[in-house]
Amino acid sequence: AQIFVGKVFNNNPRPGAPTASVIAGIEWAMTNRCRVASLSLGAAINQKIMQYEVPIQRALNAGTLVVAAAGNNANRLGLPGFDPTRPPTNGFVEPPANADAALAVAAVDSQLRIAVFSGRSSQVTGVGGKVNIAGPGVAVFSSVPVARGEHALFNGTSMATPHVAGIAALWAQETGESGAALWNRLVRTARPLSLPSVDVGTGLVQA
Repeated sequence: AQIFVGKVFNNNPRPGAPTASVIAGIEWAMTNRCRVASLSLGAAINQKIMQYEVPIQRALNAGTLVVAAAGNNANRLGLPGFDPTRPPTNGFVEPPANADAALAVAAVDSQLRIAVFSGRSSQVTGVGGKVNIAGPGVAVFSSVPVARGEHALFNGTSMATPHVAGIAALWAQETGESGAALWNRLVRTARPLSLPSVDVGTGLVQA
């Protein structure tokens, strides 16, 4: 695989990714003919950011599948990691993952339970607000700056998303598919889970 790294976050003390920067990144990936764009970012609001709709659909039509983190806004009662100081909630799919043409990724743990933080399909944002697929997103071994020890374990739909993006790349290599065909391949070959589809879509991503 060739990996293209596009920087969409700013350098503020609390870095953010402005909508215009994310859209520019998606368009840059499309211009560079990337088969997959992996977006581990979002805004914790239960509504669409309409500026994402056209660029993400245009990318899909051009053969660039946008894979995006569903969001970590849930606090699911009875699951490991539940925060008793916050109200229980099943959450929702955030933008840009709730754009109609984005593949929204939920997180499961090593026991194939839905992650306590993983957002559920939204009741208010239509077809784009649905979780489409799930990936490993709890206690994922990942890189950190050398000053912080080089490696650490992280939780998040942001950890599940690159798993799905990487497997999408494997399927693209194996089949030559891109865009909507690649989306369909991922959701069709996912491993069914004994969890509601509103939480994990068609199931656990499979190579």
